[in-house]
Amino acid sequence: MLGYPPFSWSPVAWLGVAILLWTWTGSASRARALVSGYLAGAAFFGPLLWWLNNVELIAYVPLVLVEALFFVWIAWVAWRFRTAAPWTWLLAVVGAWALSEAVRVRAPVGGFPWGVLGLTVDNTPLRASAQWIGASGWSVLLVGSAAAGVLLVRSRFTWRSAAIIPGAAVLIGALGLAFPATADGDALQVAVIQGNSPCPGSTCPNERRIIFEHHLELTRSLEPGETDLVIWPESATGFSSDPIAHPEFAELIGNEARRLGVYLLVGGDRPEGDTEFVNSNLLVDPSGAIVAEYRKTHPVPFGEYVPARPLFDWIPALDRVPRDMVRGPGPVTFDVGGHQVGTVISYEGAFARYPRAAVAKGGDLVVVATNEASFGDSPAADQFIAMSRMRAAENGVDVVHAAITGRSAVLRADGSVAGPTGLFTGEILHGKVGTRSAGPTIYTQLGDWLQILASLVGLVVLAGSAVGSVRSKV
Repeated sequence: MLGYPPFSWSPVAWLGVAILLWTWTGSASRARALVSGYLAGAAFFGPLLWWLNNVELIAYVPLVLVEALFFVWIAWVAWRFRTAAPWTWLLAVVGAWALSEAVRVRAPVGGFPWGVLGLTVDNTPLRASAQWIGASGWSVLLVGSAAAGVLLVRSRFTWRSAAIIPGAAVLIGALGLAFPATADGDALQVAVIQGNSPCPGSTCPNERRIIFEHHLELTRSLEPGETDLVIWPESATGFSSDPIAHPEFAELIGNEARRLGVYLLVGGDRPEGDTEFVNSNLLVDPSGAIVAEYRKTHPVPFGEYVPARPLFDWIPALDRVPRDMVRGPGPVTFDVGGHQVGTVISYEGAFARYPRAAVAKGGDLVVVATNEASFGDSPAADQFIAMSRMRAAENGVDVVHAAITGRSAVLRADGSVAGPTGLFTGEILHGKVGTRSAGPTIYTQLGDWLQILASLVGLVVLAGSAVGSVRSKV
């Protein structure tokens, strides 16, 4: 976990992968390899996700125990092919890691993206080349480099063979620096209104109304001509202060859009019936009218909905989730003065596929609207910002990361950052963002192509081994 915020010691993380592969390959038995894999997974995810304790222990422990299982699979493959030809072992291990991450960000219950190895390049010059291969592709190259190092130390690779994958990684990284993807179009002035909460991490009387009033008060401090787009994060409005359910709140927001002559993007949630709710971003145009809406498509399991709810009714903590979120139909872009702005909401921004879908839909700027009030003074906010920074590099767009309790930041495609703001502060973040006019990056067009290729190669190696084992027994 040292490769991720708050440490971001990327080389230590990469060395750790090599140590794990060495350990699993050299295990005295399959059982030891599997146990070692599980313990390694728990030792990795446990500290990385410690901030979930701010929500509930029951949210933290099961997640760590489940995520650790993915390391068992990789450990088994590393041990299973320990006596195979060097390149066979390397391709099997890389394929196992790639397949593990591909599955892990999709399952169970929609997946969980924290801890993807390729995210550790965010704090390095290698980040720029994510425009071609994404964070998932960097996972492939980093594991391949670690595996090559293990083979070299075990005297199973020559220096020339061991240098092939690390050399390719260096070359790709250098090309990314030489030809960075940039948001090279017209600029927009944005203002993120970070209104904070009167009782972050808990509930208090009139909380939603107070949050709304904080955002409105900060917005009223802006002067006309300062900005083109004002952003209120996730849950800045909602339920008792929802602008659709309660038109008086829409009028207050619309008054500010007209006064400032700006577009105003407003995050909020509202009930839908007795058992469901909608989490959305609304766009208010300079006339004060609500003109578009994006509905969140990926709810947080056990946070915004309860999978198989009857099976978990006995857990008291889930009383906090009385409604299930209604999933939106898919990506939407907002027309902001002739520029297309894609938005995702909170948890979605941690997954590469949702910002990518917004850009593929035509977005030349992405807004990640989030809340984060539940995670206290922890690394969660910094880890999330690092993910948004990688999303900017992958798609060649600037990303506005707007958090109701902080941290908020403007993350540019070239890696530069405006902000971040403090945690649990009420403030306005001003920033200048570019819009992308150069067309979609290779990653935007092809997605996790290197991860998919590595996974398929690994599966072919596994299938070939299985066929060989059957034949040897005949």
